[in-house]
Amino acid sequence: MKGITIFYFSGTGNSFYVARKIAERMEGELIPIVLLDNSENIELSTEITGIVYPDYHSSLPNIVKRFINRLVGLEGKYIFGVCTYAGAGPGLAITYLRELIELKGGNLAAGFAVRMPYNYIVPTFKFGNPIIQVKLKPDSKELKRKKFLECENSLKEIVDYVEQRRTGIFESSGELLLKIIDKLRLKDSLGTYMWMRIAGYSGETYEEFSENWPLMDHGFLVDDTCTSCRTCERVCPVNNIIMKENKPSWKHECEQCFACLQWCPQSAIQFGNYTRLDQRYHHPEVDVSDLFLDERISNEFQIKLHLSSSYG
Repeated sequence: MKGITIFYFSGTGNSFYVARKIAERMEGELIPIVLLDNSENIELSTEITGIVYPDYHSSLPNIVKRFINRLVGLEGKYIFGVCTYAGAGPGLAITYLRELIELKGGNLAAGFAVRMPYNYIVPTFKFGNPIIQVKLKPDSKELKRKKFLECENSLKEIVDYVEQRRTGIFESSGELLLKIIDKLRLKDSLGTYMWMRIAGYSGETYEEFSENWPLMDHGFLVDDTCTSCRTCERVCPVNNIIMKENKPSWKHECEQCFACLQWCPQSAIQFGNYTRLDQRYHHPEVDVSDLFLDERISNEFQIKLHLSSSYG
């Protein structure tokens, strides 16, 4: 048992870039979590395992949770996590990863947070308007430049820390407030109510906040500038998009990665009625083909062999 494996999940390329750089600098193997989403048991087969993912509402994407729940044989392994985030901090995204790994009988040796450009939506409120509007939140060129520089510094620190097998760093932010919010289940009540309204979902739902995220694709729309290029269908990490009459249609199994909206070459995909003029974002050093699910399945033959022999 030797080497390092970096598992990652990414929609707009931020987490993919971080994972790729760590794998390159440590001469490790890079494996997309999406290729393991139908696996039953995933056994870690290298000395070091990294898990790279974006912060979703101060927590983990659902696909990453499913991945962690399928891991076996974690005892005695050096496992580290890297969370990418855009705002003031990563919240409890590393804390939740640590708890999930402990439930599987392992220990998270370290957890890092890397700040990257914003790629999601934010609610906007107008006095006297009962409809909650949303806008994409692009960073300025100056802020992007600053974040990319911070990222490179963070990557060096992460690689140095992991190569020395050090333990004990677990980055978080707003821990006390977020734990109070969780204890009062405010995300499951107020959070679900607000975000379901934002997405235009009018049905009943009694699930936990994160379990409602797949329904938020009710908010996606496609306008007349769509050229039926199928970029959205191919970049969706969970096959949630199918083409109907040459236009994308969402199946309500969404991960909320916003890859479809951010990578659309015509900016034809909207979230609600207010994002048409908003600036799109994807990592400038990542090509959309890097995230195409069909490309990864057809071209990464060695990974497929590795998955079938090592990960069940």
